Order: sequence, then C-alpha cells, then structure tokens
Amino acid sequence: MEAEQTSTSQPAAPELPTLTLDVLQIVKDAQSLHGLKHSDYQRYRQYCSRRLRRIYKAVRFLHGRGRYQKKKLEPEAVKDVRHLHIPLVQAERAWAYAMDLKSQLEEQMQAQKRQHLIRRLAKAARHAVELVQLTAARCDARSQLEAEAYSLWMAGSLLLEKESDWEGALARFLRARKLFEELSKVGSFEQQAVCKHFLDQVEPTIRYCQYQTSRKGGAAPEAAALLESIGGGGSDQLQSKLASIAAQAKAAQAAATSSLSWNGESYEVRDDKIRVPLHTAQELQGELDSAMDVDASAAGGELDARVSLFDRCINAYGEARAAIKSALQLGASGADSEQQRAELLSLDRAVQGLALELTIRRNLFLASDAEARFGRTQRRLLSGSKGSSKDGPRERPAKAEDVVRLYDTLIANVLELNELAGHVGGAAGEMLMDDCAAKQAHYQAARCVFVAHSLLAGGKPRDAAALFSRAADRCKHAASQYEGCAKPDVAAGEHLAALQAGAKSWATVAAAELRAGELRDKAAAQAGMEGMSLEGEAGKKREREEADAFLPEDLDAWEAFVGAGKGQARLCRIPPAPHAVPVRPIFLDTALNYIQPPDLSHRLPKKQAAEAQGTFSRLFGGWGAR
Repeated sequence: MEAEQTSTSQPAAPELPTLTLDVLQIVKDAQSLHGLKHSDYQRYRQYCSRRLRRIYKAVRFLHGRGRYQKKKLEPEAVKDVRHLHIPLVQAERAWAYAMDLKSQLEEQMQAQKRQHLIRRLAKAARHAVELVQLTAARCDARSQLEAEAYSLWMAGSLLLEKESDWEGALARFLRARKLFEELSKVGSFEQQAVCKHFLDQVEPTIRYCQYQTSRKGGAAPEAAALLESIGGGGSDQLQSKLASIAAQAKAAQAAATSSLSWNGESYEVRDDKIRVPLHTAQELQGELDSAMDVDASAAGGELDARVSLFDRCINAYGEARAAIKSALQLGASGADSEQQRAELLSLDRAVQGLALELTIRRNLFLASDAEARFGRTQRRLLSGSKGSSKDGPRERPAKAEDVVRLYDTLIANVLELNELAGHVGGAAGEMLMDDCAAKQAHYQAARCVFVAHSLLAGGKPRDAAALFSRAADRCKHAASQYEGCAKPDVAAGEHLAALQAGAKSWATVAAAELRAGELRDKAAAQAGMEGMSLEGEAGKKREREEADAFLPEDLDAWEAFVGAGKGQARLCRIPPAPHAVPVRPIFLDTALNYIQPPDLSHRLPKKQAAEAQGTFSRLFGGWGAR
C-alpha cells in the first residue's frame, strides 16, 4: 500500500515541446558561406570544428573537465534546438574531411587515404542516423523528413565511394530524391528553393549509379523494387507526414494573413480564398525586400530578376482583388451582410493601395537604373571614351526620353493613388494625399530635368537652359513638400538635392552652348557679309557652279545674284518655271450599264385602252371610269 501510494504521488513527467530544425537550410547556408563555393573542404571542416565547440559550450554539453568522457545525446536531454545541431555538425565535419581526402587522392592515389576516406564517410552516415533518431523523437514532420533525406544522401555517398553495392546506393539516392521532390511542393518559398537545390545535386549521382548498374548486364532494376529493398516502398507514412506538413503550413498561413495592414490601419481577412494570394504576395514581398537590400546597382540579370519579383508580387495582389470581387458578387447572407460588404470594400481598397505602392516602387527602381545608365553614358561622351570589354559586359545606353517615359508612368501611378486616398478619407487619407502630392512634385521635377536633357541633345540650348532653371525651382519646392509630410522620405530628399545640383550645372552648360551658338552664327554672318561682292571672282565662281540658281531659291547663301555683267542678274525666273499641279482624278462608272433597275410598273396608274371605250363611255367618261 505504501509503495502504491508513493508511485501514485510521483508527478508525471512534463511533456517535451516539439522542436523545428531546418536541416537542409542549415547545411546549405553553412556550405555556401564557409568555403564550399570554392571547393575548400579544409576550411569548411575547420569551421565545423569551431562551430561544434561553440555549441558544446552554449548548451553545456561538455565531455569532462580534464580527461575526455564520451557522452551520448539522448532524446530526453534535448531541451534546445541547438542540441540537434550537434549530430548535424558532426556529420558535416566528417563529410568535409572525406571530401578533402578525396581531392587529395585525385592528385596522388594512396590506399591508406582511401580507407581513411571511407571511414570518415561511415562516421558521417552514423551521425546522420543519430540525427534521424533524435528528430523522430523531438521534432515536427518536416524536420523528420529533411533529416531522413539527409541521412539517405550520406548513406548513398558511402556506398558510392565503396563501389561495391551500386544498387543499394541507387536505392538510397532514389529515396532521397523522392523526399526532396515531395518536400519541394509544400512549405514556404525558401524551403522549396532549398529542396530544389539538393534535388539538383542528387540527380547526377542517380544517373551515375544507373550507369554502373547497367554495366553489369541484364535488365536494370526497377525503382519500386529498389525502394522496397531499403524499406521505403510504402508511401502511406510519407503521405501522412506530408499531409501534416501541409496542414501546418496552411495554419501558419491563415494565422499570418488573418489581418492586413495598410496606411496605419488593420483590415480583417475572413475568406480563405483571399488569404492564399495575400500570403503569397507577403512572402514574395519579403523575398523582394531581402533582394533589394543586397545592392541597388544591379547587373542586367539581377535587374531582370528583381523586376520579375515585383511583377509576381503585383500579380498576387491582383489575384487577391479578384477573389474579393468574386466574394462581393456572391454577397453575404444574414443580419451582418452590410457590415461584411463594407469590410470587403475596405479590404479591396487596402489591397489596391498596396499594389499601387508596389507598382510605384517598381517603376522608381527602373527609373533609378535608367538614370544611372544615362549618367554613365553622359560621362563617357564627355570623356570621349567608348568603353571597353575590360570593364565588364557593355550595358544598354539610356536616353533622356526613356527616363521621361518612366517618370510619366510614375506620375500616373501617383495620381491613381491620390484618387484612392480620397476614397479612404479621414486622417489616414489626408496623410496619404500629402505623400502623393510630395511624390508628384518630386517626379515632375525629375521629369523636367530629363526633358531639358532631351532638348539639349536635340540642339535647343535656349529651351534647355530655361527648363533646367525651372527644374531647380521644382526640386526645391518638392523638397519643401516632403518636409511637410508626416514621415519625411530621406532617400527622396537626397535624390532631389542631387537633381537640383545637376540641374544648376547643366543650366550653365546650356547657357554656354547657347552663347557659343550665337557666336558661331555671328561669325558666320560676318564671314558671309565679307565674302559678298557685286563683282569679282566670288560671283563668277557662283555662276560657274550653279548657273541656274536664283535668289528666291537660295536665300540662305551669302552670295550675290547680280551676275558678273550687265543683264546677268538672277533675281527671279521670268517666265516662272512650270510646275505640275495635281488635279482631281476622273472616275468612269462603267458598271452602270450592267445594272438592271427593278420593275416599278405596278406602281403606275393603269391605262385604259382607247379601243375598249364605247360611245357612252366617251361621252360620260367620268361615270364609266367610276
């Protein structure tokens, strides 16, 4: 009785929380940042050793003070996700050591190093199996599948290096590929991209194993039989885990997109059909923000990739608006139907505002790139260099007209956003209208600068100088409008300051061009006046070259048309030369003779024959006719 009482009085063991370990993401990031981009396996192995030592200290999993005492990591001892990093980093360290030995064997073949390589890979496979056991006890479904795929990849690499069991290696790689393919269909965009990265790595190895198995002769083993040989033929457990992953992703998606924030206000999202495109748009926008933080001066491929991200995100917001419109068309039933309709209309305005802001950001990014290319083109023209292939691939030069078109598009986008701000109303709408007014003034000032550049390139320095002066004033006005906004835009202020300084400089250039043109015209007029003479060689030379030229036909020439002698003046042609005068064409209607008019005899009054009339009828014709 006392034993029963003591057993019942013992408290139950607390339930351990479920952990999440992004195995593939951790491996990919570590390999790409610490030497494997350049195939430096020794550097990566050293990083793994340092990382492992830091983890031991952080989680207090040390192996004795002085003498080494081996400690095994049990699932009950795993209290932090960093405990799970220990077998993963150990596997990576052993694998990196094996790959380093393999690179040395390519230079000089040694049997001892080859055996050492196989032992290192076997150790990496054992640590990967330990990771699978720990994740099966403590982690969620996705972490378990990623650890299993990683373990299969390590085991297949070991059999591949042994060159003894090609079918076993092929079976493990096929199982890993199946897991990578299924995992790439669920999860976030980052998780799917990582799975596709490892899928691309495992494909060449599978083809190599298939080639080696086909060299033995006979029929090639089927994939189902190979998967059955390692206990991976049944897919019910895999499908159940994938279904749980999809359910978790859907729950996280619903939690992430249950509300939408725009312009300082939050909007509830109740429909699942609206949540999905909004979640996609938010993920794409996060990916876009991380891509834009890298470097603003992108190369051609990076520029296209970022513009593609912008377009995909804008399209996702468009799909969300289409879902909102379909929900409005279906309508809502119940007492709160009007309230639901008002919420949908407010949500539609918020999604439209987010799409417009993203469109403005996209077009501003393109305009900044075009401005940078135009500036580089101008510098090359001023320096007289055409550029060389040593500086990299030649970029497409930008014209001032291209930048003007982009700013025209930006002004149209801002006007549309300003109109939407009027529908929003309230203090938030007024703040948005102030921002739109500042942006409109900003883009109009920038457009004025590049219109002036276009005029200057077209040989109109007078108009260009006037527009450059006006652009400097517009930049100053736009900067003052930004200062009056609730959230001043620092980047826009810097851009306006650069535009204003450039406009003042180019106004000086345009004034210099104008003055130089005036001096050239004055010099040409003076030279022409000095070269004119009523008699002499100039007039005779003119007569010899163009004997038929008369004064009205060449008024811009600084020449005398009086001729060398009396009666040889070429003031005008008498009689004037005849000119061909276009006349109206003559149309001949030849088809009229072949047209048969319709018979209209039934519409005419009937004529009474004279021989049919009697004497009585001739005397009393009226009565007979009646």
